[in-house]
Amino acid sequence: MKNIGDRASGLAICVYLLFIICNAYPEKNFADIKHRLILIAIGALWPVLVGIFISLLTPAEEPFRRQIALIWRAIGELIETISKSGNDKHAGGPSSEVYVKENEVRTAIDNSYQFYRRMAHQVNQKDHSQYQLTLLRKSAGLVAVNVIAMGEAMEHIAVPDLDKELRVKAATLFSAMREAVSRISVFVITLKPEEKLLAVSNINRLKKLTSLIADYPLPENEQQTRAIKRILQLTGRTVKLMENAIQRIEQMGTDKPVYRSYSFLKTLFVLKPKYLAGSLRVLFNSSSFTTRYALRSAIAATVGLFIYKWFNVDHGYWIPFSVMIVIQPYFGATFRKAIDRVVGTVLGGIAGSLLLHTPAGLHLKEGILFLTFVLMVYYVRKQYAVAAFVITLNLVLLFNLEMAYNDSLMLTRAICTIGGALLAVISGFALLPTWDKKWLPSHLADAIYSNYEYFLATFYSETPITNWTRFKRSVESKNSNVFDSFNRYMEEPGREKSEVYYDLITCNVRITRDLNNIHLEQDEKKIAQIAPATTTQQAKINECLQIFNAILKQLPQLNPAIKINIGDSMPAAATPFILDETQVISLEKLYIELKALQDDLGK
Repeated sequence: MKNIGDRASGLAICVYLLFIICNAYPEKNFADIKHRLILIAIGALWPVLVGIFISLLTPAEEPFRRQIALIWRAIGELIETISKSGNDKHAGGPSSEVYVKENEVRTAIDNSYQFYRRMAHQVNQKDHSQYQLTLLRKSAGLVAVNVIAMGEAMEHIAVPDLDKELRVKAATLFSAMREAVSRISVFVITLKPEEKLLAVSNINRLKKLTSLIADYPLPENEQQTRAIKRILQLTGRTVKLMENAIQRIEQMGTDKPVYRSYSFLKTLFVLKPKYLAGSLRVLFNSSSFTTRYALRSAIAATVGLFIYKWFNVDHGYWIPFSVMIVIQPYFGATFRKAIDRVVGTVLGGIAGSLLLHTPAGLHLKEGILFLTFVLMVYYVRKQYAVAAFVITLNLVLLFNLEMAYNDSLMLTRAICTIGGALLAVISGFALLPTWDKKWLPSHLADAIYSNYEYFLATFYSETPITNWTRFKRSVESKNSNVFDSFNRYMEEPGREKSEVYYDLITCNVRITRDLNNIHLEQDEKKIAQIAPATTTQQAKINECLQIFNAILKQLPQLNPAIKINIGDSMPAAATPFILDETQVISLEKLYIELKALQDDLGK
């Protein structure tokens, strides 16, 4: 069920939980079965009714707007991280925090595409709101590219060496940019005029700060001066994109309630046979990751149930339930969740016991019971240790309402939770394990090859490509996959890890950045450049292609299953546009990164 999303796997867990509970407390006659079914039906129907009621009051596009707002918020965090990255006395390399925040932006964009897959050119302009929102999402993606380019420029600036007044102005510039992005994020969600006013105010402040820095005497160091001018240029473009974003939100108009936005036939459209058939194909896809994870989970849960039944453990159904909650597709994630669950459960049990032994009115305990429900939902995805703590505290209070509470019950729960978590960790290590030591090279090969396709589309198309963001999104998604795989690889047990992978990943990310920068500059050209690249420029591009082709010949050693189509050693098509000075610099940096990638790949 996990193949078709978290909601589907949540449904499977509900069925699993009901099986565990009914197995622990079997009914003996039809009247008892009927009573239990009525209770389950009430428990299922109530949230459905509440959900439908809330949905009817929810604006139709608010879920999509929320996904876009999360992109803007992630960009704000990226700006803050970049603004701090230049504080090192010896600038010259990005910090790992910048790569992490860049990856979070990419994840937010990917999540929005999973929620709403269509792009602006695929949306019927009659669906005015959705059309404007897809353009708003595109603006957010371009803002992220400009901010990342600013981060690259910051690598050449040693902030402590700058004049104090210039340093203050630069810090204020980044602060204003972060605040403007944050205000746009809030405006996307609330659509309140006062939020628009705050966003516009910060954008205007950003314009003034850009002018002040441009008029200020810049450092004598030529490299730093060039980097500052580049940041100011990118800030100007970012301001235009922000203004465009606000315009898109305004053109979207007032968001209609759901019940006024969808006809009955449009709602039934999701039941169209081809969509149902597509979901079924995905559901029964026996991909190696999901299949191994499913088998591992099933075997571990069965062992947990056997231990509970064989030894007749009191409330022992908590063992298989803990197994299912803790076990994850990857060992590192399983281990982290096991620690979080055990710590949260033990501390929650202690806190609940102390609370019940403290003299207090019933209504206070019911109030805490309500509060723990709220905190449970809030923290379950953000910080699982806190969620486990409030879940256990909630259970203590529920048990106290149902029957006389005793400390031995929580001790049993703690022991069962520790046992279930330990069983999950052992299963993740010994039973059909999925190690990123094996899969990381495959992810890396896919990301490098995706960059190669982006490179060919950039320099060897008959005309300059206008839909370059499609290639950008594809390669950045693969970069995100390999970065996540590397983080899991570093958490796996075993011998000392090879850090060459980190160098390879960051090289590949910088190649993507250089290609993005070339397209950003091309988009800024007012008049279409009919002239092709100069002879010198084409020679450098062809040299880059030769290095790329040599790199691609090594990729099957990383991933034997990868299907690589290496083009001609020198394609007939020439680059259809002449490169300006900034693009030439990006091309030089691209060449350097390709050489570094080739050397590191040899290692």
